[in-house]
Amino acid sequence: MSPNELQALPARPDNLTSMVFEAIRDSIVDATLAPGSRISEASVAAQLNVSKTPVREALLRLRHIGLVESTQRGLRVVRPSVKAIRDAYEFRAGIEGVAGRYAAHRASTEEHEHILVLAHTSLEHAEQHDGEGFRRYDRKFHQAIAAATHNVILQQSIEDSLVLTSALRERDVAPSGDSASCAREHLVVAEAIRAGNPDVASKALTEHIHHVMSLVLSARPVTAQPADAETASVGAGTTA
Repeated sequence: MSPNELQALPARPDNLTSMVFEAIRDSIVDATLAPGSRISEASVAAQLNVSKTPVREALLRLRHIGLVESTQRGLRVVRPSVKAIRDAYEFRAGIEGVAGRYAAHRASTEEHEHILVLAHTSLEHAEQHDGEGFRRYDRKFHQAIAAATHNVILQQSIEDSLVLTSALRERDVAPSGDSASCAREHLVVAEAIRAGNPDVASKALTEHIHHVMSLVLSARPVTAQPADAETASVGAGTTA
């Protein structure tokens, strides 16, 4: 497989669009689709061995999330940018602060306990220096709070925000190595939600994400790609 080329998908299940979305997202994260490279809908479809419809749907979501952007020549992968990372985390802090407030009001007893278990599990993995395990339970923790709002629009917005911050962080920033402090903040949030204290839950969750943002931004400077990166492409040409 040559650079900038995606692996063909093995099947066409009912969740094909989700599989295409994940394949493109992962290729952005691992830089198979290089920052600044243009994306041809037809070429991606051919490489994944699917029709253009699920590719179009996946690219629309990726554009909405912020991992691809429109240019006069079609779509391209977003380039590394300190501002992009800051904007993504600031937006996430805002909506998750709201989620913490609603979860404290609306979460059931079962949801309280589930959120608390996920917080403890994320800390266990962090203290064991299991980065992959921590990231898995960190994501589950934030998703559980979003679900506990019982607001599907807010929940989807948080899921999209998690996709964006995770992708930019994995692609553009060196690991910070401070997951234990973040996991301990999970416990503060979880206890506030269980106590039904919306002000504390909202404040703790907002401050937690701002803390993560500060760690990410201080881990390694992020610089934009050279101007000629835009000339690289996946199946040269605009989106078909």
